[in-house]
Amino acid sequence: MEGGGVCPFTLTRAVLYHTLLTGTVLLVTTTQGILLDVYILANDHTAIINYFWLLPDFLMIFVFVAAMTVGYRNCKAEIKRQTHKRGSKTPNNNDSNDKNNASLIARLGLGFLGPHVTPFYVWLAYSIILVSKIAIIFKSEMPSKVGPTDYLSPQLLKMTIAASAVVFGLLVEGQARVESNGERERYIKSLSHGTALEVLDSVTFLSLLIQSESGLVLPWTLENAIIAFACINFFLPAIALVKLSRSDYGRTPVCIIATIVYKLSHLWLINFTFFVIRIYLWAGLSASVSPFVIKNIYHMFSVMKQTYEDFTQLQPMLRKRLSKRRRVYNSGVEASGSTGAAALNNTSSADWTPNNDKFEEIDLRQDSSPNA
Repeated sequence: MEGGGVCPFTLTRAVLYHTLLTGTVLLVTTTQGILLDVYILANDHTAIINYFWLLPDFLMIFVFVAAMTVGYRNCKAEIKRQTHKRGSKTPNNNDSNDKNNASLIARLGLGFLGPHVTPFYVWLAYSIILVSKIAIIFKSEMPSKVGPTDYLSPQLLKMTIAASAVVFGLLVEGQARVESNGERERYIKSLSHGTALEVLDSVTFLSLLIQSESGLVLPWTLENAIIAFACINFFLPAIALVKLSRSDYGRTPVCIIATIVYKLSHLWLINFTFFVIRIYLWAGLSASVSPFVIKNIYHMFSVMKQTYEDFTQLQPMLRKRLSKRRRVYNSGVEASGSTGAAALNNTSSADWTPNNDKFEEIDLRQDSSPNA
């Protein structure tokens, strides 16, 4: 009798590709987390609490594995859906599964986040841990202690933080299957590239606090402002993930409200703020600033133009919705006629005087039965 095991899955190109993506994102996030922990411990290795930062790094491994697994299932379901559309016309079980998932999301009150909420929560947890570590490192004495020749150099610190752009790109890549050179691929890649550029801008902005590179001793309030606005920029990709989720990663039209919120957040919280602080350092303190100030200027004008176009598209939609509600309300009032609350509102004040009481004019004998 022949023996042998049964492979629980078929090794396909999609499985191999998602396995590679998962391994890469785990390698990047684990390396980033450990290096940031080393910077924290290098500043104070006697505090026992600093060693507990290894625990969330370990837990994030399972979180990213779950996110990439959900992404693989979504890609697999999309492949089956496309194959079904090109093939037979029998009912597809994947459509019923999508409806069940949508109803579950609606019951949980998460419908405004779209059908793909897992990457949003994963990035939220990841960014909270990342921002906490960045705040601890840059509020300590570490940025003023390290030099270019140290093994924990400022360049290594900046490269470690900048790895967040790679994490975002890999997370998005593993959530949807897109056709090569298609509209969806261009949209998703442009969003990933724009997020990567914003992350690099934040890393360059934080380098102002590294005295060995900037040569600046900044006031306490300005230092806190730089840390705060740079850390905010690591949370904003969560809004981009909501945009992708609501549009089913480019399969349906993008939510214009989420687009406006995303653009205005980058306009005022990032580009405008970074530009003002950099101009202040350049003109007020004669400090050397990053060429990213040109990027801030360009993005401010570009985002204002795009936001104006989005508002022009949003206005007719709002008017249409308001007019639709007004028509429904008016039709309900007309159907009710002069009864109910509408009749009471239309009744004159004279009708409610004791001398002209409507209730006293009712003849009860007319309602009585003839056999009474």
